[in-house]
Amino acid sequence: MLNLYENLMNLRDKRSIVLTIATRTGIKDPDCWIKFNNWMLNSSVLKKELHKYNSDELDKLIKQFRGLEANYRKSATKTGTKAWMHKNKFQPLSQN
Repeated sequence: MLNLYENLMNLRDKRSIVLTIATRTGIKDPDCWIKFNNWMLNSSVLKKELHKYNSDELDKLIKQFRGLEANYRKSATKTGTKAWMHKNKFQPLSQN
């Protein structure tokens, strides 16, 4: 029983890491899951929903998100990039 509880807490903690990085980098908006769910299904390492990842798979996903966050930080230093605009809370430019 205790082992099951520890496993569930481990999964929860790993999912929390993914969600925190996703929110910081703009993949997940604080009040909307649609963008994040679409990203998970199309761009995540195993292309499935977050709740379907097991512990070992979450480690791979966390590694992907850590790399994504590093790229985001690097890109956010360059004026005019999507990451820079998100970091500085500018509205996206019109494509017209």
